[in-house]
Amino acid sequence: MKKKITIEAHLLQPGMTLADRRYRIDSLLGNNGIMVTYKGYDTFRKKVVVIRELFPVDIVERDRLHDYHLDCKKLSDEALFESMKEHVIGRVKKLIRMYPVEGIANVLTFLEERGTVYSIEEYVEGMTLDKYLLKRHSAKFTVEDLMKLLAPVIQTLAKLHQDGICHLALSPQQIMVLPDRKTVIVGFTNPMEDIAAPQLKDPGVRQDGYAPVELYLPEAKRSSKTDQYAMAAILYRYVTGEKLPAYYERINEEKESTPPQQMQTRIMDFQSEAIMKAASIYDFDRYEDLETFRKALLPSDMDMDSLYSEQETTKTLKRKPFWYAYEQKKLHRYYAVIAALLLVAVIVLGPRLYQVGLDIRINHFYDKFNNASLYEQCQMLENLSKKQRQHYTNDYVDMDSTLTDEERSKAMEAKYYDFQLNKYVLYDKVDQSRTYYEYMKIDLRDGYAWVDYNSDTTNTHTEIRFPQEKDGSYYVQIETVDEKGNRKNETVYAKP
Repeated sequence: MKKKITIEAHLLQPGMTLADRRYRIDSLLGNNGIMVTYKGYDTFRKKVVVIRELFPVDIVERDRLHDYHLDCKKLSDEALFESMKEHVIGRVKKLIRMYPVEGIANVLTFLEERGTVYSIEEYVEGMTLDKYLLKRHSAKFTVEDLMKLLAPVIQTLAKLHQDGICHLALSPQQIMVLPDRKTVIVGFTNPMEDIAAPQLKDPGVRQDGYAPVELYLPEAKRSSKTDQYAMAAILYRYVTGEKLPAYYERINEEKESTPPQQMQTRIMDFQSEAIMKAASIYDFDRYEDLETFRKALLPSDMDMDSLYSEQETTKTLKRKPFWYAYEQKKLHRYYAVIAALLLVAVIVLGPRLYQVGLDIRINHFYDKFNNASLYEQCQMLENLSKKQRQHYTNDYVDMDSTLTDEERSKAMEAKYYDFQLNKYVLYDKVDQSRTYYEYMKIDLRDGYAWVDYNSDTTNTHTEIRFPQEKDGSYYVQIETVDEKGNRKNETVYAKP
């Protein structure tokens, strides 16, 4: 039985209508933090449709008392919301002009109501690529098996790229497999041009492992190479059985992106090299376009039945003409210049990209830690590696006793995480005069962790003792002071 998704109160409810009662909301299909997708019904044409509503939850809220109108939470976010609406409308108009396009869920029309934008799209009856392959009961597939499904999708995307239309949010959830095994791409109307805006914390439309670096940097250029990266990541996932590490983990070298041919897969070297080139961190290292990537995976002049033959193929060596060495020398010199330019680009951009990746991981850690139970918080702190301790806490565990007083004073300079600014600040930058403020400081010492949480309503000091007790619990002392100055002390044993 298919699990029914519950519609939250702030979303459009079943039975509500749009366009003078023409389009009816029936159920919720999904919500990626930017666009809400409903299953709807066109009462005029008597057919099921998909209704997608622009609803960036980080910057807008629903006024349920006034026809479920959307309004910005802050005046400063209105420009971003208007930009997102313009980008959605721009995408929709391009797709409507090209109707019908085989291989995608076509856009039929769009509406501007309730303070936002709605796109009306074809309803696709099928299952996501991920669910379809899961039913095949195999963790790994050959490139040939996958290309039987994905080659039409790649060709469709390549044609759309020529007309200036990129998906930019491609993942296995955006590729639908129909009952006749044809594949269709959905979700073209996400305003991905604005996805890296700092007001949008971590929208689900940007999936780690399939989203390249350019989707995380506000000023970065997004192009057909963004879709190329996502398609390579999809192939990597189902060829190897493992997800490609997120770009910031690859930059920080916390996880290696192992080439498929080194992971016990049935893949040829040239296919593995093609996937890794298309999944390069920097877009200038990828293929020029998606069609070139497709041809690199399955060369048209190669007999695919003989790819896995164990017999060696001999090549007849022909004598090269006299000018061959000269031309090769020129070519090598050209490649050396290109390599030097790329090296300079990496040296210049590398530190910045590393810091962006680290900032994202720190934000993830503190959001997760702040929402975890006391026992989960204890486990998170106890299981931190030495490198993670240095990134996420004030680490005094391995403080070198040979340091000078000046060096120790600098090393022990405490940093506080500011939940309003989503970054670290030093003690002299902590501003408790603001109307709303929320800080957290985590100190790790040998056998103890001290967590100080300060906000405009309460101050809490928590001391955790490591390791766990014999019964698996953690000994914790908590001191709380409310806004009236009332103090409360308690000792607990944190358990699962």
